[in-house]
Amino acid sequence: MTQERTTVLHIGWMLRAVDALHRAGLNVTCVLQPGDLETARGAFPEMRTVVVPDQSNVEGILSGLARNALRVQDFDAVCSGLELCLTAAAVLSDLGGLTRGAALRAIAMRDKEVQKDLVRAVGVVTADCTSLATSDDVLPRHARFPVVVKPLSGSGALDTFRLERPEELRDFLATSAAKGPWLVEEFIPGTEYQVDGVVRGGEITFVSVARYLENIIDIHEGGLVGCTALLPQHHPDLYAKATDVARNALKALDHADGVFHIEVFDRSGEIVFGECGGRVGGGRTDEVVERTFGVNLHDEWVRGVLGRPSAVPAARAAESGAVHGDLHLHAPAGAVREAPSVDEVLARPGVAYAEVRIAPGQTMPDVTAASYLRAGVVVLSGADDTEVEDRSKELAAWFANRVVLEPQEPSGGA
Repeated sequence: MTQERTTVLHIGWMLRAVDALHRAGLNVTCVLQPGDLETARGAFPEMRTVVVPDQSNVEGILSGLARNALRVQDFDAVCSGLELCLTAAAVLSDLGGLTRGAALRAIAMRDKEVQKDLVRAVGVVTADCTSLATSDDVLPRHARFPVVVKPLSGSGALDTFRLERPEELRDFLATSAAKGPWLVEEFIPGTEYQVDGVVRGGEITFVSVARYLENIIDIHEGGLVGCTALLPQHHPDLYAKATDVARNALKALDHADGVFHIEVFDRSGEIVFGECGGRVGGGRTDEVVERTFGVNLHDEWVRGVLGRPSAVPAARAAESGAVHGDLHLHAPAGAVREAPSVDEVLARPGVAYAEVRIAPGQTMPDVTAASYLRAGVVVLSGADDTEVEDRSKELAAWFANRVVLEPQEPSGGA
């Protein structure tokens, strides 16, 4: 695409994505669910909205557009910054004749078995995997335990589990078949990293590598969720290997223009592909990347939507040696009596940005279910990645200890 687009349909409500579209001077219509309408109108009072029951459902979106006397063809582009809405946006874009083949490319970026098959075919190392629907399905003979079981198009480690023995897998499939089919893949040991960047015309114009505080799957055992950006001048070999994997994977997935978020593992020096999304990374990856490298990933995403060239600066903030990371704030599940304020969190060592999403009277969810469940999120800075990680762990413990829950009434009968 080379023509600049001015009228855009955004699928789903995501403040930072929609704000980036507005900053680019675009006329934005946003498809969203009823619960997001008040927030969206507060942020952009003049923005046209289309309310639907499910912002990821193509039929519902088409119905919502029709109720508002709109057609997909009325727009210059259809897009989404939300992972679960990417396929719907691509299908609508193809349907309106704005793109060709976008829907199949979106599936390659969402379905984990399709994705792994494509990258493996071009020589990218990734986990052996297969999909199973019921406990009667046969696992390949070469399968080795432990294995990881996950939804084919899930996110945030939701319903993702490590199983140690074949009988555990059979029991899991027998009791969870209603949610299947499931992807069953070999467990990859090693440190987990996220690789975020920008691609234009099939060439990577920017890449950032960050190390997870703990591997994402460990959240189910109470592991911390967060990343620390690594500077390329301090980790040249890792950057070279990760960039090579990203380049080959993106070509295999035909993701030539936009942003990307890839998860990889370092298995004794070998970088193993995990999965890839055509979106800005979660948490506050956007803040970490911009503060560390001077690159706004949301603006780069918009440029990809519009077919505009990348605006990645030639001189980046990383040259100053600043290091940043993000951290999801966790707390015990239950009704909250007391919780730290944003100002209290900002006063902690190294905290440069903070969101606190719980307050007295609210309920803290069980954060071990998925990585996107949290009490808040912060961005920290430090002299190097070790200091950022130390500060992250100290802050996580401090915050969790400061959250006080309402006492639970004793259960049981007379």
